[in-house]
Amino acid sequence: SAERVRPRLRRRLLVLSGVAALVIALVSVGLVMVPGAKNAGVTPASAATFLESVAAKAATERPLVPGPGQYLYVATIEGMGNGTRIPPRKMFWFFADELNQAWTSPRAVGHQTWQIVGRPRFVSAADRAIWVADGSKPLGSGNSGGGLPPYYNVAALPTRVSGMLAYFKSQRDLPTESSYGAWPSWEFDIALGFLQNGASSAQRAALLKFVATIPGVRLMGHATSVVTGERGSVIALPHVRPGWTEEAIFNPSSSKLIEIRLVLTSLTTTPTQIGTPPPFVGEIESYTDFLFAGITRVNSKYSLPVGTPTFPPAWPFGSVREPLPGWLGSASK
Repeated sequence: SAERVRPRLRRRLLVLSGVAALVIALVSVGLVMVPGAKNAGVTPASAATFLESVAAKAATERPLVPGPGQYLYVATIEGMGNGTRIPPRKMFWFFADELNQAWTSPRAVGHQTWQIVGRPRFVSAADRAIWVADGSKPLGSGNSGGGLPPYYNVAALPTRVSGMLAYFKSQRDLPTESSYGAWPSWEFDIALGFLQNGASSAQRAALLKFVATIPGVRLMGHATSVVTGERGSVIALPHVRPGWTEEAIFNPSSSKLIEIRLVLTSLTTTPTQIGTPPPFVGEIESYTDFLFAGITRVNSKYSLPVGTPTFPPAWPFGSVREPLPGWLGSASK
């Protein structure tokens, strides 16, 4: 009989690292990566000039600060890998998208939900063939979750680079530097978190300029986001794990942070688990696409703010809906 397993999922630390009561149920079977956009051959460059330009183009916008009786609402979609082992040695892999909706406030208890949405995709035609040979059984979508989401307080976020780091360290609701363990840059991820949580145009400009001062940050060409299909410029920072890079895709015209992802940028390791797909340069292990941020009322039972877009439909657990026959990632140049 087939045994469903979940590969190790590295959800963005920005979302969950600071949550004391976090509970995640995973079955670790080694790395599984989403085939994605490749940036091979792009010459690394200093990110300072690009980020200065993006900051200057930011549209005039006030910060999203929840007042009394209000929540800051943020919606993102994150990639989730799933696998099924068919004894004795066969496995197939597929990927699903998980919608995260978070309601946070400095005055009220936060709340978040997780839901599998869209249509899952097999990693390859070979994975689909194994699934068919095993009887095309319904797929469990998997699930993970946690406690309360951290609140990114942009009310007093500086508009100058010089005060940014001290402000990060003063925020008790956010993950601490020590909680990041092996991650190479706490400053990089915290800055990206504020960019996704309602910072104003002036604050975004300062955050972008701050990111440019982080050692190792480079401009790495262009890419298309996995979920939203938006094209943007890539800022990258090498990860402590050899061969891996954390990337952030920006819209250079609006300064919007489109996606954050962890990408294999050089072949320094080989898979150790039976059935794990062979790695290739450009594969994405995890990703988070930003969808929407707005303000809503605390007493509205976690309602959606005005202007919230329509999200992909839910994918029920154990659905008989057949996944797409292969990964539909976008090429990158």
